[in-house]
Amino acid sequence: MRIQLRLGLLVAGILLAAACSSEPKQTQPVTSKADTGTSTAPPARDVEQRNNALVRVINTVPGNTSFDVFADDQKIFDKVNFKGVTPYKELSNTRHTFRIRMAGQDKAAPLAENSEGLSGGRHYTVVVMPGTNDKTTMSVINDNITPPPADKAQVRVIHAAPDVGEVDVVDKQANKKLFSGVNFEKGTNYMNVDPAKTTLEVRSEGQDKPILTVPNANFERGRFYTIVVAGHAMGNQKLQAVLVEDQLGNEASASTQQNPPAKSENGKMVKTKSSSY
Repeated sequence: MRIQLRLGLLVAGILLAAACSSEPKQTQPVTSKADTGTSTAPPARDVEQRNNALVRVINTVPGNTSFDVFADDQKIFDKVNFKGVTPYKELSNTRHTFRIRMAGQDKAAPLAENSEGLSGGRHYTVVVMPGTNDKTTMSVINDNITPPPADKAQVRVIHAAPDVGEVDVVDKQANKKLFSGVNFEKGTNYMNVDPAKTTLEVRSEGQDKPILTVPNANFERGRFYTIVVAGHAMGNQKLQAVLVEDQLGNEASASTQQNPPAKSENGKMVKTKSSSY
């Protein structure tokens, strides 16, 4: 029994190590498309060989305020507006202190700080969000862009709304709860889902009435979807959702994802687009 247990743990460790090591092996560029434009980042394998990681930022703080984002003392993004999704940018694969300041106020005290260690060749999203007591906070989320099962899409949720408590996310058409009890400032792991066009409902945990509806969610096979719950449940700033779609594949192969070939190849480009509701 002990031998079987040790063997099982060894196999699990090997599988985990293989899964953890696959993201930095991508050999093609990362093309990102958002409301703010389109950008291309270098291949993850090249980034890893330079001892760097890839970082982008999403601003979910409602209002007309824009932020500058710093890694240690280096400004890496400027004037990131509400619901803005930046391109990926290279940073060294070491520990960085991320700092948020009002745009143009380089010498001001940071509104929020977060120290995070980065691994080479990996993708990260820094989510800037309103905190409690009118303060600003941020979370650093590992994107983990690795090939999903050929016939599935992958979905995750990031909770960035401070005054709604834990939330459930439900596929209304399928009457299926995708995520339960997602905490503020947290992101879930990706979940495999069947390709579908549906309506998503964000509900307070354990409740049946939606507090936010995301219509026309179109989950396509081979793609990754990040649903960011943003805004406030109370006051003038309503709850909103920012939907970010990531895809392994170049522009030519993107149109073939609906009918993928029997054999797929690794090392394809990552195409990103975003929309909001």
